[in-house]
Amino acid sequence: MRPRLSLADLDIVHPIAQRQARQLCRALGRPSHEREDMEQDMLLDLLTRLASFDPARGTLAAFATVCFQHRASRLATRLRRERRERHEASLDDAVPGQEEEELTLADIIPESEGYAAWCGQQTDTVAALERRLDLDRAGAVLDERDLPLCASLTRCTPHELGQQGPVPRSVLYRRIHEMRLRLLAGGIAAAA
Repeated sequence: MRPRLSLADLDIVHPIAQRQARQLCRALGRPSHEREDMEQDMLLDLLTRLASFDPARGTLAAFATVCFQHRASRLATRLRRERRERHEASLDDAVPGQEEEELTLADIIPESEGYAAWCGQQTDTVAALERRLDLDRAGAVLDERDLPLCASLTRCTPHELGQQGPVPRSVLYRRIHEMRLRLLAGGIAAAA
């Protein structure tokens, strides 16, 4: 039988989790809205370790405090690693290698691409136009009866759809094969 926490036990450990999460947010300079996620993470970690709790060796509060401290340490390591992997810079930061002229990142990013380009989002207008034309061409090639099937396939696999719906899987796979052939004949190649 798995050990459980009573409401009285939660009243003991929850303030400890709140305090640890608040300290972790403050130490890492994280926004306060992340505190609740950290609390939940710590409480979940405590629940997974609850089988190791031995009341003869100490109180639940002491056990929870040690568990929360260890989890906070692992969370801090992960969050610091994620911060290092991101390219955090301001648009007002100077571009490296420009000694005589003070160019900023905002100076070298074209106005047409904007901030989204600096964040790594697609800004290629030609590619966006080609995608739009491909979608229009696909809409012209597919039958009206295929559209609900396409919409359903965005939510689940053909196998799952065959189990859920009144249409057998063999019929679904045949219709998908026919759609692929029509798309290929319409000039739209497979994505993969």
